[in-house]
Amino acid sequence: MKKNRLCASVVAAMLGVLLLPVSPAYAAGADWTTGNPLVAHALGEHDGKIETNSKEAFISSWENGYKVLEADFTYTSDGTLVVRHDFDAGGSYYRLEIKPQGNLVMDTQTYKNQKIIYEQTPLTAADLIALLGEYKDVYLITDTKNTDKATVQRQFRDLKNIANNTGNAEVLNRIVPQIYSEEMLGWVKEIHPFSQWIYTLYQIPNPDYAKIAEFCATNQVGVVTIERSRVKKEVTDTFHAKGVRVYAHTVNRYMYFKELLAQGVDGIYTDTIKPYELPWVGLQNNRKLMQKTVTLQDKNYTWQTIDIMGTPYVRLRDFATMLSENGGFHATYDANTKTLTLQNSGTFTTLGNELLLQQSNRYITKKAQNKLWYNDTEMKMQGYTVDDDLYYPLQGLLDMVGAKLEEKMSSTEISFKA
Repeated sequence: MKKNRLCASVVAAMLGVLLLPVSPAYAAGADWTTGNPLVAHALGEHDGKIETNSKEAFISSWENGYKVLEADFTYTSDGTLVVRHDFDAGGSYYRLEIKPQGNLVMDTQTYKNQKIIYEQTPLTAADLIALLGEYKDVYLITDTKNTDKATVQRQFRDLKNIANNTGNAEVLNRIVPQIYSEEMLGWVKEIHPFSQWIYTLYQIPNPDYAKIAEFCATNQVGVVTIERSRVKKEVTDTFHAKGVRVYAHTVNRYMYFKELLAQGVDGIYTDTIKPYELPWVGLQNNRKLMQKTVTLQDKNYTWQTIDIMGTPYVRLRDFATMLSENGGFHATYDANTKTLTLQNSGTFTTLGNELLLQQSNRYITKKAQNKLWYNDTEMKMQGYTVDDDLYYPLQGLLDMVGAKLEEKMSSTEISFKA
């Protein structure tokens, strides 16, 4: 590509949001409930299976657009904190299609080797912390279940140590402890000063909602969660009057969700209702595509863009079309090696998958599995497919072709580096 031919004036008012640094949704002090009326219960659903707390469920939930996941925790017989509801004989064994044998409480190695529903991957707490380190826009709500001080503090001390010892201390900013009593708040604070909290009320037989709302307001506990059948308008009003949000659990029917919204709930825990289904109940999906108009050589181009974990991504075909008309650009794909090869010459016509694209507007976002080469050099740049269309980070594409951004008063210029 001729470097002196790519000098773009980009309309700042149209593109500024895309090109300026994006503040991640998980920044310190951010409210996890903003734009997130859904919490994926037990890490969510994968392949029609629920309540698994599996690695596949975590990834599927993120791909479907959840930003808040809830996970269950318990201990193995040899003291490893793992992501599982229980090891009880009449508990989760049969839901997970695992036959209990010998000691009901598995040791760590047995736990790791027992596939969930025959094919899904069990997680230790360390595995889950690693996933949170990789998926940097996910909040985790804990369901630790235990109510004695020693066990509670042991659980949160383990989570803290795992995060610190694996280079994932930042993850602690996105962990939202779920407390079961007023005393538990103090116990957990002795371990770590988490910034956000949920008070779940299912273990309280006859809750005094006014008293609980006052406690939450005084102690900056921003959310309570209540079993669906207990939710009434006067209950949500009581908490809202103190600035406390109300979530209900566990809700898998859209009709119930709409009824709860009418009663004033702010969100729900769910196994199956997806973020892209929120318009069915009158809400909006937090994940969305944006159209941005850029001007290059006095010609306008429209880009599809999306924010992924705080980084602006642009649809590759839009970027390629613009460059193709302003210096040359060509793309070929080898399905056998899953290699996408880009060249700074020729004419861009297609990426070869137009007939396969899913125009579902579900914004299903997955890590792209293809290799990317540019001018005979492999690019170590992670792409994503959004409804099967390929996106790459804008800054990565600019770096790839040797371009730079220069902010000016009324526009942003894109030009090649000297």
